[in-house]
Amino acid sequence: MSKYAHKPHTSEEKRRAVDQYSEKITYSARYANDEWEFRHVIIPKQLLRYCPPGICTEDQWRGLGIRQSPGWEMYMRHEPEPHVLLFRRPKDYDLHHKPFAVSNASSRMVNVAPQK
Repeated sequence: MSKYAHKPHTSEEKRRAVDQYSEKITYSARYANDEWEFRHVIIPKQLLRYCPPGICTEDQWRGLGIRQSPGWEMYMRHEPEPHVLLFRRPKDYDLHHKPFAVSNASSRMVNVAPQK
């Protein structure tokens, strides 16, 4: 059995661990090549048991308390250190996709009665 094999846990155990350790998640600065923007995220080793092996879906990594803007996808785990998760998104993502707050601003204004 692997050193990082997952033992059964309850959703309550996971919730408590995420509440306790999510503030200790470390986010790297962004770096890029011609095509992608990258960053790595280091989760506390105490959360590793709640992280499924391999690549996590967005719901899974957000469920661990990782907070990032839209467009990021996990594409790899740093093999020697499985608590280091590697993320990427297309370069200039923010230029091609409006942030949620900006894109929703106009829809919120539709439901507002004109002020007199």
